[in-house]
Amino acid sequence: MIEDGKTIFVPWDFKGVSEYALDHALFYSSQSKLDICLIYVVKKKSLVKETKSKLDAIAADVLEKKGKQVRTIVEVGSFHSGLKKAADKNQAAMIFVGIDGFKGIKKYIGTNILNVLSGAVIPSVVVQKPKYPRSTFSLVCPIDQRKESKLLLRWISFLSRYMHLKVYLAYPEFEESGQNKKIFSNVAFAKNFLNNEKIDFDTECFSIYDFNNSIVNFSRKFGVDLILNLTKKEGDYRSFFTTPKSHYLIANSEKIPVMCITPTPGLWKYMPFK
Repeated sequence: MIEDGKTIFVPWDFKGVSEYALDHALFYSSQSKLDICLIYVVKKKSLVKETKSKLDAIAADVLEKKGKQVRTIVEVGSFHSGLKKAADKNQAAMIFVGIDGFKGIKKYIGTNILNVLSGAVIPSVVVQKPKYPRSTFSLVCPIDQRKESKLLLRWISFLSRYMHLKVYLAYPEFEESGQNKKIFSNVAFAKNFLNNEKIDFDTECFSIYDFNNSIVNFSRKFGVDLILNLTKKEGDYRSFFTTPKSHYLIANSEKIPVMCITPTPGLWKYMPFK
């Protein structure tokens, strides 16, 4: 869980996109002092020794070039089960995943990465390019009519412990007044929360018909470093991820990192949402 997390996980695939993920993980580690762990999941136990040797070579290269010591783990099983097992044992706080656009989001280390993201309690940051050096850090937090969208605020609070944030609360405008009423209530809650946390923020309203594209375009224009994304609960991902809009946001053409957060019953205890 986030309160106990001590490690940033980077699933490795010995390709360039893994290096992108590591680049971002190094930045977050430098801000938070969290450890970094490279992980690879093999299907056979006989492959563990050879794979561990390759990972250790990567870790040695990181130490030489970046001056950062990282750990390595090789698990046996499916990618999903191996990653979850290692994350639980090593108190993972965040997972950084590198992908190669739409092709990468559909297939990652022999599995559909969307299946992994939809079932993860730990937030996963999906990246498509190296970390761009900036003197500031900003993020977009979408707020809609779902009460679960308030959960995104928990990770804003988490990040604010380690860096100064500029937050943009983005919310859609529906034609149905009833849905807008729920949205305005959630936005009011978010504003109050951020004020209490003394986090700098602005609000932006976009049309519901082009909401995700508007978020991406806004993020490009203002140099946003991270977009938060609320994924569906485990077991309900098919109806969500078959829609192109979700793909476009996570694997957006501007290659802006997206943090995917799944609402689960255990997360509600971290904030007074009632």
